[in-house]
Amino acid sequence: MKKRVRYVRFYGLFGQSLAHSISPQIHRKIYEVAETEAAYKIFEIEPNRLKSALDAMTVLDIRGANVTIPYKETVIPLLDTVSPLAERLHSVNTIKQVNGHLAGFNTDYDGIALTFNQRNWRVKDQQVVLLGSGGASHAAAHYFKDQGARSICVVSRSAANQEGEWDYLTYDQLRTQSGDILVNCTPIGMYPNVDASPVDKDVIQSFQVIFDMTYNPVETLFLKWAKELEKESTNGLDMLVGQAMRSVEIWEDHTFTPNQVSQLLAYFRENWTGAL
Repeated sequence: MKKRVRYVRFYGLFGQSLAHSISPQIHRKIYEVAETEAAYKIFEIEPNRLKSALDAMTVLDIRGANVTIPYKETVIPLLDTVSPLAERLHSVNTIKQVNGHLAGFNTDYDGIALTFNQRNWRVKDQQVVLLGSGGASHAAAHYFKDQGARSICVVSRSAANQEGEWDYLTYDQLRTQSGDILVNCTPIGMYPNVDASPVDKDVIQSFQVIFDMTYNPVETLFLKWAKELEKESTNGLDMLVGQAMRSVEIWEDHTFTPNQVSQLLAYFRENWTGAL
């Protein structure tokens, strides 16, 4: 009798410095819940080898890849197609490869949506302030706009030189502002610089909902202060898991049930300590 060969689909993460990534652990659990035979590996790629890495996806039949800093924008011209959302955000963090065709998507937006939907946090008519002007901030701004936020302001050290559809403030100007939702889209406070916060307690006091996209440590100084001030708050773990789940849905043409989503979020909330 001929032995049945088990076929495992192969995925990965493209980036430059990935030593602290927990994406393989997250995807391993997601594949288990989705009952999918798949493997997920990390690929550290130098900027001059990005095109070669994409070519290798076709040669080696790598079905998909997540993309992180610094390639979310530079990868776009190298793809065959880009989803309307990724084009609008000018950011790709997920690539699907089918018969040599490379299609780009953005699932950061989905991770932000999952974070707010899980907590039933109201966005419509709210005043939102985003700390940082990078890709994550841009995705968040579009999410809040789509959900009907009354105003969206981006805080940046280079606010005077920024142009676009959002209002911009410097960190000094932020001290005199107030609002409803405050989101940290910067790496400030992330491991190993755990004693830093992008703003002080007086700024946090002026908002009701505090969201830190950082997931390591579990509780940043920014979130510790929010808790002390009795604000509604959360870290970026649900966002990280949410964008990963959406990537798998794109790659596998799979839809996670509400029960599967709850199972995965509960697992990572319980088991992720932030230690690397």
